[in-house]
Amino acid sequence: MKGLLSILLMIPVVAAIGFIIKPLLVVDETRYLAVAWEMWNSGDFLVPHLNGETYTHKPPFLFWLMHLGWSFTGVQEWWPRLLAPLALILDTLLIVRLGKRLWPTAPHTAYQAGILFAGTLFPVLFATSVMFDLWATLWVILGMTALLSAHQGAPLKRTAPLAMLALGFGILTKGPVLLLYLLPPALAAKHWSGKTSEHWKRVLHTGLLGLAGGAVIALCWAIPAAITGGQEYRDAIFIDQTAGRVKDSFDHARPFWWYLALLPIMLFPWFWWSRSYQGWKHFRAQSPDLARLIFWAIVPQFVVFSLISGKQPHYLLPMFPVLALAFARNLEQRSQPQPSQRSMLLPLLLPALLCLAFFSSPLWLERIHPPEWLEQQSLLIAGGILLIALFRMGYLARQKASKVATLAFLSPMLALTILFSLGQNFRENYDTEPAAAQIATWQEQGFEVGFLDMVYAGQFHFSGRLTHPISNPTGRKELVAWLRQYPQGKIVIVVKRDHPHPYGKPKRPPKQFGSRLVQFWTAAELSRAIKLPEEA
Repeated sequence: MKGLLSILLMIPVVAAIGFIIKPLLVVDETRYLAVAWEMWNSGDFLVPHLNGETYTHKPPFLFWLMHLGWSFTGVQEWWPRLLAPLALILDTLLIVRLGKRLWPTAPHTAYQAGILFAGTLFPVLFATSVMFDLWATLWVILGMTALLSAHQGAPLKRTAPLAMLALGFGILTKGPVLLLYLLPPALAAKHWSGKTSEHWKRVLHTGLLGLAGGAVIALCWAIPAAITGGQEYRDAIFIDQTAGRVKDSFDHARPFWWYLALLPIMLFPWFWWSRSYQGWKHFRAQSPDLARLIFWAIVPQFVVFSLISGKQPHYLLPMFPVLALAFARNLEQRSQPQPSQRSMLLPLLLPALLCLAFFSSPLWLERIHPPEWLEQQSLLIAGGILLIALFRMGYLARQKASKVATLAFLSPMLALTILFSLGQNFRENYDTEPAAAQIATWQEQGFEVGFLDMVYAGQFHFSGRLTHPISNPTGRKELVAWLRQYPQGKIVIVVKRDHPHPYGKPKRPPKQFGSRLVQFWTAAELSRAIKLPEEA
């Protein structure tokens, strides 16, 4: 319990440092805040919009959570950024609760599962981001709780409503892809919960009733939204969010082994600690039901996500709770020898190498032409933080503290190290507010604003609290038409630093935008620069 509390207390610390150092990043975080802002500004909480057009890629649950906070605090940035660490803490507590249900006579195993999850680098890093996946993970945990409760004999009147809640709000959070995490273990109930026909049928019925009830919950939003949003929006949420998006993803843009290559980092430090997965043969013999459930909760999903091209690391995040439960149960086997101090050396290798790299930065930093925001001072500070963490781990080891809690301490410390290594200039270089303020001023003055040479995905909408759409002409033909339609308009152009003047040099100084520059033009200036002929 003490080790779990220590890890949970580190989560808000990591989130707070992330808020100070890291601005909202383009393009996902700025886009999600832009959608939430447009819904709030328009008063339309049914159909999400982005830059004046319906936004079909994500359902509205996360946006609703943002609105809930804004209704008390007003529109600001910190509440949306607080949602991810809050979700991580809730996920961890629900994993502990599920572990206690699985092993009522071994609460220590349940606490170990919570430590294993909250002490994994990948979930900790997501505590600093405005994303959907930690909330999607919460619904997956609740869905797994319903299935395992049915497996243990709980009646349908208790398990089915929980499954309905999990699947319904899971779909409202992440879309129909949420079904992929929960339906395979439900449909395969006979394989892993086959003690008697009563057992596996109860699990199957829980899953099927959860699917039916969850669909009803999701349709309570989807049907009114489809009616309000029109035919195009209706087709997008009922077709493109399911068969259309899956079909378009099977083009192997990324190799099938891409996720396998990421696992050593995503599962740090447990991937590097052999004790985590030693004794799986005994584990399968002692807990065959859980071993088979792990297969159906992880392997089919991993194969599907490996085959489709649209791979993103966070797609795997909802599978991590089941892995944490499996690792915790495996670590508690009596057949396993007690972990030695030597077994912890390999997990310490990555932090030690990072520490060495940071402290040697004066020797190599200038030779690699780093980005402008990366400074030697920030790397030295990050190295110092990591060195203190390594000494702290040595102290815990000498005090014979729990090996799991000791290693779990590495993940939040690595996250802090990564944040501090970015340095104080990172926010300045990646902050959209300076450019957004100029666009907001133009819109307040009544000018039409266009955006060139980059797809506009709401990068400036939330930062500038913009109230009007930004035009996004593509190609010379559209640009010429826009310039003639809005001769008094203003133009925002994003250019590369190594090619800063594709249209000539603007009169106004550019603003930072990550590795690029944002230039500001008038329509008249750009018309002259591209030598737009006058209309006859």
